[in-house]
Amino acid sequence: MRKLIGGAGLALLAGCSLPASLVPGEPNVSKYSNKAPKDYAACVLPAWQQEIPNTTQSAISNGYRLTAPSIITVDEIVDIVKSKEGSHVSLYQGPPWAKSGALRKTVRDCL
Repeated sequence: MRKLIGGAGLALLAGCSLPASLVPGEPNVSKYSNKAPKDYAACVLPAWQQEIPNTTQSAISNGYRLTAPSIITVDEIVDIVKSKEGSHVSLYQGPPWAKSGALRKTVRDCL
């Protein structure tokens, strides 16, 4: 019984650490940019790395994903995918008390 309760608790904690884009829900910011995904990512990545040095960029289908890791809560993620006239940008952030205003500002400034 003790193992069952411990396993359930661990599963709940693991659910809290999943990247926001893997859990159902709407992005915190959803915008379009005239920039190609590569150009938009090149604008956002250096600014995010100034705020959170461990920020990474990876290729996804039709674009890029930038991930700013968080020790306390879920990672902050921006998905940049090719659209007809540029890019569709989706920013996923954790709970309100853990969101970075600087990262959100960069996403908007690079549009």
